[in-house]
Amino acid sequence: MSSGDRSDGSGERSRAEQFEVLGFNMPRADETIRAVLITAWRTLWSMGKGAGAASFMRSVAALAARGHSVHVIQPRGRKQDDQDFYAGAQFHRYLWPEVFSDPSKPLPARLFSRAWRYFAYIWLAYPRVLQIARRLAPDVVIALGTMSAPIARRVADRLGVPMVGRYFGGTLCMGLNNRLRWYGNFMDRIGFKVPVEAMIMTNDGASHMEVFKRLGVDLRPVHFLRNGVDYELMSPGPRPADLIRSLGLPDDAFVMLTVTRLHPEKKLDRAIRALAGLRPRVKDAYLVLLGDGPERHRLQELAEDLGVAEAVLFPGPVRNVELPPWYRMADVVLSLLDRTNAANPFFEAMACGRCVVALDVGTTREVVVEGQTGVLVKADELGRLPEILEHLARHPEEREALGRAARPHVIGLCGSVEERMLREARIVEEVARTRSVVVGNVYKAGDGA
Repeated sequence: MSSGDRSDGSGERSRAEQFEVLGFNMPRADETIRAVLITAWRTLWSMGKGAGAASFMRSVAALAARGHSVHVIQPRGRKQDDQDFYAGAQFHRYLWPEVFSDPSKPLPARLFSRAWRYFAYIWLAYPRVLQIARRLAPDVVIALGTMSAPIARRVADRLGVPMVGRYFGGTLCMGLNNRLRWYGNFMDRIGFKVPVEAMIMTNDGASHMEVFKRLGVDLRPVHFLRNGVDYELMSPGPRPADLIRSLGLPDDAFVMLTVTRLHPEKKLDRAIRALAGLRPRVKDAYLVLLGDGPERHRLQELAEDLGVAEAVLFPGPVRNVELPPWYRMADVVLSLLDRTNAANPFFEAMACGRCVVALDVGTTREVVVEGQTGVLVKADELGRLPEILEHLARHPEEREALGRAARPHVIGLCGSVEERMLREARIVEEVARTRSVVVGNVYKAGDGA
């Protein structure tokens, strides 16, 4: 165990920024540890600093908030700095090509690119990661994401310390009935099977238990944890007229919103097609796709082809602390993914008292109770989405009732950010202290290896 040292006090200077961006504070740990987190991502913010999936950065910041010495090892591009200090953690970077393949490439080229990039990273980046980790002398090694799990395990074994896997979901559940998807996503299959002393897995509503059982994953160390919400920040409020006007929308516009990365997995084309079907019926209907990503150009072209380009807005990414007015502006918040729709944007939208419409997949119905806290659309009824949205547009009292019921429901399902991150930090601390498996919340006698 270490004394939680920090170089030159910059960790304390970053603490105010950490809490502003991530929205939580936590009690200090009685005994501090030195944690090394290894990731294949060049940045932990998917859409620029402070914007995108906050969960990745929260996992780092929570440990620092507990007073631990936290170090992140990640690849960098030629234009990135070697090191920086952020959210109470020290970042150590080494020059390495982009690990992830281009999702816009044809499938054969994408699979080939994915394979060589992944295996090159696993085998050739390992000595560089080990060199940095050895200098840091950690008490525990944490893999941020399944891709880095094989490297993290080798580093942990070489240094004689335990390992935690911090995983944020995955798409393997979409391959349960699709052999190409199942075998094509070899990165998750390899990563999930890496032995760990604890696996902290985001409970995002997908069918991960079926995946683990098919893979033969040891269930003892698996902790499924649903993300927390900052309920003080994400709260109901008046519709922001200034934001409506800044977007050039009519004051009485019917606004549909998505808050996510513009990526093929997000199926945002479905929202654009629904708008195209809705517009002849509701003239002032608009769709706001908040975020950025590789699909932006294709989605803009689709909107043009369908004749609704003027009604589809792409404001770009917004920092998490600036999201509430966007939720309050929306009449309906949409999520139409095939994998799961029980994710952070929906939790936040419901906390803000908004009406949500989701595709009924995975365990989404645990979050969205049909006709009570939102509207569910069955996969074979996507063609009815314009009709469903028209009904909501013409019945504002129904939308408001669903939104009012949504907030207490999501509060009952998801704890605060502080509660959620404290649970995660304590699992890591117990692994570092005991150096043995910390049994999770899904294991039953006779399960697993």
